[in-house]
Amino acid sequence: MTRRALYTRDQILDAAVEAAHARGHAATVADVTTRLGGPSGSVYHRFPSRQSLFVAAWIRCVRQFHATLPSALELDDPVEAIVATGLLVSGFCRTQPAEARTLTLFRYANLMAAPPADQESDLQGLNDPVVAHITTLTERRFGQTNPRGLGLVSLACRDTPYGMVRGLIGGPIPDWIDEPIAAACQAIARLSDAPA
Repeated sequence: MTRRALYTRDQILDAAVEAAHARGHAATVADVTTRLGGPSGSVYHRFPSRQSLFVAAWIRCVRQFHATLPSALELDDPVEAIVATGLLVSGFCRTQPAEARTLTLFRYANLMAAPPADQESDLQGLNDPVVAHITTLTERRFGQTNPRGLGLVSLACRDTPYGMVRGLIGGPIPDWIDEPIAAACQAIARLSDAPA
């Protein structure tokens, strides 16, 4: 007879996100079990290793951020949509600080270079929604996609806002930072996709 799991997968991942928020890269399985109030076997019953556990938590947080992207595409003006996408970064970090800090644990390229065996299928294509979103914004802004246009849109709505909040992630994100983020996103989005 199979032993019933004490905790659901989501309960364990919730505890992992809390641990990552509190301790960053130093978070351990013991930190997770302390938050659960259960034995380590409860974690290892579902996740074979510490890395597998925290990668699974990271993947869930990535998908939570991806779920915010469609709202920016509701705006008709492409520059406004690019700015709105950039503001999703600060908004997510502000309203979901634990998830935002969990996102700092790994880089997608590094995980794909040596993915945990039990997470490989979940990692495949994980960033496709972001690629599709940036491609759509680029087509709407410039009427086409080319490397410069894609680069400008990526810089405007992803790299710039992340760079502006990176040092604050996990803590309070002040409301005033949205104004410089919006200004920077708008300025980049208004550049031409044609080489100078």
